Amino acid sequence: MIKTYLENANTILDELIALTEDDITQIQAGKHSGVKASVDKKTALIQKFTNVKKQIDQSLLELSENGSKNLAEILDDEDKEKLASFKQRLQELHKINKEYAKYVLIVKDFLDGLLNTMFDNGSGTNNAYGDKKTTPESLFKLNV
Repeated sequence: MIKTYLENANTILDELIALTEDDITQIQAGKHSGVKASVDKKTALIQKFTNVKKQIDQSLLELSENGSKNLAEILDDEDKEKLASFKQRLQELHKINKEYAKYVLIVKDFLDGLLNTMFDNGSGTNNAYGDKKTTPESLFKLNV
């Protein structure tokens, strides 16, 4: 049973990594139209991953008889290999997410600068229509 859970988790992690790499490519190309769809897919995958991770934890706990046995003795070589692959994929996802976060912050900083230019450094005064008060929040919403 643990083999199936680990395979599922590794597949989900592969999908998350691929989506994040694609997002980085899209951001670099200035194509932001697919961000919402990608975020929705990632959210669903993260929920699936959370459920599978709970199943893995429960299975490992049951195999070790509530922690009384060492997992190294219980797991066979294939399980250990899948567990090592799981750990490697998690580290890869962490690394790629850090890179993705850098790009998101760059875009956010750009948009913040643009808003400050348009709205008199964030005071809410619309530079084009001096008497009208407009807040940047009413115009843009950033999902990170």
